[in-house]
Amino acid sequence: MSGRYHRQQLIDKWDQEKVTESTVAIIGMGALGTVAAASLAMGGVGHLILVDLDTVEISNLNRQLFYRSTDVNKPKVEVSAKILEQINPDIKITPLNMPIEEVSTEILSKCNVIAAGLDTFQTRRWVNSFVVSHNIPLVSGGMYGFYGNIQVIMPKETACIECQTLIPEHELQKACTPFGEVRKAIRGEEEVDAYQPAVSSVSFVIGGLMAQEVFKIVLGLKPLSEYLFWDGDAGVFTSLALQRRENCIICSDHYQLRETIIHSPSDQTLLDFANQLRYSFNLGPNMRILYKAKEIALTSDYMNTIFQSGAIFRVVDPLLSFPAKFKVILD
Repeated sequence: MSGRYHRQQLIDKWDQEKVTESTVAIIGMGALGTVAAASLAMGGVGHLILVDLDTVEISNLNRQLFYRSTDVNKPKVEVSAKILEQINPDIKITPLNMPIEEVSTEILSKCNVIAAGLDTFQTRRWVNSFVVSHNIPLVSGGMYGFYGNIQVIMPKETACIECQTLIPEHELQKACTPFGEVRKAIRGEEEVDAYQPAVSSVSFVIGGLMAQEVFKIVLGLKPLSEYLFWDGDAGVFTSLALQRRENCIICSDHYQLRETIIHSPSDQTLLDFANQLRYSFNLGPNMRILYKAKEIALTSDYMNTIFQSGAIFRVVDPLLSFPAKFKVILD
């Protein structure tokens, strides 16, 4: 027997038909995304959707697999698509040069798995909320210098990104390269003031592990259930157990289908109440409160001037892919 997939078909429990019929979205075609995409293409994943709004920078070339000096200023997804078509002309490649928030829900909802190698925690949170709300497995990877990590989110089964307490410090939330003008204009992100250390050897380790977890999910095998940390300096893997939070705003039983109850003094100001929500649920500064289909101005007016006890309102936040539902009880 011979053929492109012969050697992997010798693996116990491998089902090439499942792989060929699968659709995987890769969000972020940087160091991790390019490595994972190459592996998935070679393995014959039938449809790869590439999502990235960035162009190639000269500083990408030390670790991002597909790019050359002649590709600088070209959209990453377009360069990647051409390379992947050469790697495996039998699969379908869809390049989407846009923010993940603007990709059609119809496109993403058809994915069997989403793999994300993202450089800002803000975007990770949005992707996390999307996969949970659409019941799509997520393989998330990150890297910093000689260190890397990977987490698999199986919605409603494992801890999501919002559940876990391993939130990176401010320095670890910076992007690998300063944001270009296009990205800043689209996302409203400020340009970073420092570079994040990164090397190709770590991207190959973590990107390869991400592809491995995608294959396992597609094949119906048990994926990684713990947070896996790689210390490339010491050459050590460490696994950390993660527990789902019962009150997680994204994946708990309260999420979307049942409102979360918030208690507030009737003489609390709307502005203080908004700050309470931000603190309690780690929401961003651009959070908006909607009540009776109208946005509530966050003023020094008291809560009982707007809300009655038991009122239902929703919170819209750029960090979430859906509005969160709340019930306020005035004490």
